[in-house]
Amino acid sequence: MKKKRSKGDNASLSALILHNQQSREKQMDAFFDDLAAKYGGQSKASKTASSKTKTAANKAAKKTSQTTKRTVSKSQTKSKAKK
Repeated sequence: MKKKRSKGDNASLSALILHNQQSREKQMDAFFDDLAAKYGGQSKASKTASSKTKTAANKAAKKTSQTTKRTVSKSQTKSKAKK
């Protein structure tokens, strides 16, 4: 036979479930914090090095862009002169 549950049983069960969820949430937070510390964070030295690399890459991209613009404008000038 079936046993009827009282409200007290449901309250203790929901409290147990809530406690387990909170415990798992803390474990996951700790896990992600460890991953971020291991793989995600950069030290100040690496940030400086990466910013220098980005600056050099930006300069190279600008230089390439300017060269391309010059080439395009020269070819347009030649085609206009032929007409």
